Amino acid sequence: MFTTLLMLAFSALASSAPTCNITNATDYSNLTVALVRAAPPGFPAPILSRNYTGLHFDLNATVTYGVQLIEEAASNGANLVVFPELWFPGYPKGADDKWIKTTAAEYIDNSLEIGSTNWNKLLTAAKTNSVYLALAFSEKTNSSIYMGQAIISKYGEILHHRQKLRPSGGERNIWSDGDINDIKAIDTPYGRWGILECWEHFHPSMTFPMQAQMESIHIASAPYTPDAKDPAAEYWETLEVNAASIRTYAINSGAVTLWAGVGYSAVYSGQGLEMAEVLAAVPYDEQPMLYSSINTRSFSKASYSINGEQSWGVLNQIEKGWPYYIPKVVSTFVARKTVLISELVNFTESA
Repeated sequence: MFTTLLMLAFSALASSAPTCNITNATDYSNLTVALVRAAPPGFPAPILSRNYTGLHFDLNATVTYGVQLIEEAASNGANLVVFPELWFPGYPKGADDKWIKTTAAEYIDNSLEIGSTNWNKLLTAAKTNSVYLALAFSEKTNSSIYMGQAIISKYGEILHHRQKLRPSGGERNIWSDGDINDIKAIDTPYGRWGILECWEHFHPSMTFPMQAQMESIHIASAPYTPDAKDPAAEYWETLEVNAASIRTYAINSGAVTLWAGVGYSAVYSGQGLEMAEVLAAVPYDEQPMLYSSINTRSFSKASYSINGEQSWGVLNQIEKGWPYYIPKVVSTFVARKTVLISELVNFTESA
């Protein structure tokens, strides 16, 4: 009798004890993204202003603000935080020869070095808040600066690092070229991710190899974008022109495309249709980030297709279709261009 009562008592205790909570596992079937569209410190306003009077690039302040946005995004349930092109320390609007002479030295000093204290603050923020980051920054090395991008895991690890292959227009007089071999898609629990910047989305040398790797999510960082029909915008910075490239990219790749820029930002489906957007006119303090949730259940795990539009067969077909009268030569345009910091500094000192 005593043994029976003892067994019943233990049984009752077991049934009332808390069970192991298995609901804390991450749900990788839903990806919530936060696209930063607030301006970094020292960014002239309104959005198309090129007047830097009284303003300075400040990497320390920008990283501090970036960490605050990461924390805010994580508290709102984001799994991935995406930053605009050169957000660290800010895209230098109107960067011409005069700008190089007056401001390049300051900009170089405030560019971000991988492995530096500021870099590690961002990695720590990713780990502490358990979020992925898509960073876009002016990357400083011993000899040059580059238009850098990096995907950081929620554990603070560098999953992918690249540099803009060919900086656009006058950018190429300041930042050095990247490497074609760094155009890669990476596998994550949320699908395959790829990343390019701004006008890279117009050029097949960047888009074709990226799309061939069959991304599920494509990250498209832009420096800034005004609203449609802004009369102050140059053609290359208009919403209309840039949206055309991003929507086309989404359609050609079939990837959900995250277009992050100061001002206007948007998320497009793999069919090029708008899933979410925020207008540039919306105040930054009112909505510093654009949020969107993406169902990842239908994402394919395939890393290539031999039967797709972005395949080796199609590339071979393009080569065979090259017009006979156009010389098959490698010009200096595609040669990797390096701009030395010493050259920029010397140009500054010649002012």
